[in-house]
Amino acid sequence: MSALQTLVVDDSASARTVLKRLLERKGVQVDQTESGLQALDYLKTKKPDLIFMDHTMPGMSGLEAVRAIRKDPATASIPVVMYTSQSDENYLQEALATGALDIIPKPATWNKLSQVLDAVSHQRQIMTDDIAASIDQQLSSLRDHLSFAMEQQIQRVCDELRVNFEQRVRALESRQNTPSPYPSQGLSTLIHSITDSKLHQLNLELRHHLSAKLDVLSQDLLQHQQEQRQELLRELELRLRQERQGAKKSWWQRFPGFIRSRWYVLPFWLAVALMAALWGYWNW
Repeated sequence: MSALQTLVVDDSASARTVLKRLLERKGVQVDQTESGLQALDYLKTKKPDLIFMDHTMPGMSGLEAVRAIRKDPATASIPVVMYTSQSDENYLQEALATGALDIIPKPATWNKLSQVLDAVSHQRQIMTDDIAASIDQQLSSLRDHLSFAMEQQIQRVCDELRVNFEQRVRALESRQNTPSPYPSQGLSTLIHSITDSKLHQLNLELRHHLSAKLDVLSQDLLQHQQEQRQELLRELELRLRQERQGAKKSWWQRFPGFIRSRWYVLPFWLAVALMAALWGYWNW
């Protein structure tokens, strides 16, 4: 399964950047827009798997953008998570009633973000399984329909052949001056028997060919489902590995960035501190 495609909607460039970096660490693809109106224009051509929506933005609030997304049948099924500093219970209930999936308070945390991404991935897998089940059902229905239509067509051809043979036999017997060496009823029965045998054989061959084709389609679909499940497991394992690697930091990485970038000045300041201590000791 491919990586999740997300859209971050926020008028704050710093807030978008922070959330983008967190998502990219989990292997998520991120696009950005600065307002709800830009997000609606974006959704006209692209359909992300998840939308992170800020509340307070110029021109259109986050909840108004969620209402517009839910009204459009092409985007109504896309999950939207409010990414905002408003996290009280009343706002949560309003957001859920509007159609939002959840709320992530600013600044986002690893645990809350992981919960939302896992929920969306699980929902995505359920939709994939539902589509596969629907395809299986449609294939079964198609097989039954084709079998019934084929039986009707074969029966129609059989009836037409019988009528045609009977007409030809009667025409030949009426033109002959001498009596036919075969009784009329016996010849008609023989023709019917041969016709039934050939048509029955044709019916079996067509059934076998149709069943083989549908079996191949079913096997291809099953293989595709297995590949999707394996890819999902690999993606989840990769995310867990990335989370574990992000959580394990060396003692050197725990220092602030300005200290780690200027480590070469530390001996100088240590020498200055030592000389100051010695100077104070001597004067004392």
